[in-house]
Amino acid sequence: MGDAALSISIVIPTLNAGRAFGTVLHRIMGQGQVPLEIVCADMGSTDGTRHIVSQFPLARFVEIAEPPGPKSWNRAMEVAHGDVVVFLAQDAVPGNGDWLTHLTAPFTDPSVGGVYGRHEASMESDPLSGFRLGQRFCREAHWRRIRVGDRVRHTSLPFFIDNAAVRRSVWRGIHFNEHLPVGADRVWARQVVLASCTIAYAPDALIIRQVHASLRAAYRLAVLTGFTDEHFGDDGGTLWPDSRRFTKRAVWYLFRGLAWGQLPYLALEDAVQRYGYKLGRRLDRLGPGLRERIAPRTARDDRRPDSDDLAA
Repeated sequence: MGDAALSISIVIPTLNAGRAFGTVLHRIMGQGQVPLEIVCADMGSTDGTRHIVSQFPLARFVEIAEPPGPKSWNRAMEVAHGDVVVFLAQDAVPGNGDWLTHLTAPFTDPSVGGVYGRHEASMESDPLSGFRLGQRFCREAHWRRIRVGDRVRHTSLPFFIDNAAVRRSVWRGIHFNEHLPVGADRVWARQVVLASCTIAYAPDALIIRQVHASLRAAYRLAVLTGFTDEHFGDDGGTLWPDSRRFTKRAVWYLFRGLAWGQLPYLALEDAVQRYGYKLGRRLDRLGPGLRERIAPRTARDDRRPDSDDLAA
């Protein structure tokens, strides 16, 4: 069980969440542990999201002007009241009635600054997306602490904000870096470890998401990752979320599962990712107009994540 002395706020960034959002709120209300509040940090919904939120007494609708990403995360941390702030994606359904308990239990250790849970694809998802999540999130709990001479890398901390909890007192000292186009959640986790705090992984804190592979999304992520690695990279290594051996493992997985129809897409996705990543690393060499068309969110900023995510 989590520490009863710690109050818990759940933050759900929303943008046209749709009718299915009611299912997410119902599942949260059915948890064995009751949160202090559910903050729906809305970024300009034009559907019935506000009405859905109004049906739940613990939920409140908060309009946030910042775009999706670290700016909105920091703003949500400011408006939430709990000692521990849990972030959940609007399409992420808790996989069991003890999701919140498992996600917040590690905070009984005062050294824990953040906890992340496991992601799993729904039955409606395509097999490649399901395999990708299975590769990112294992089924064994572990804790990440700094050791003498240790080089903390982003690959050892798959801390994704879509299913994660943050201790407010730690966030006050280390904010999410608002200048990173991608990976601000993993950079934050790395900075927390380097500050001699602990990041824990709770595999039983499971969420279920319906995910589908998309060449457009893969290309966009590759460009932003390449740009971020080039201009904000350090000893943490690449912010690319998958291992270098992912494609080879995916080929064998699809072959064994008789999902041969996915193999051409996998080959095309791999080519798109390689091209997009190389383009992202060379983005500054392009003209301003072309760069704005390819990746509008990569305005040049010389600030670095090892200093700008620290609170003033």
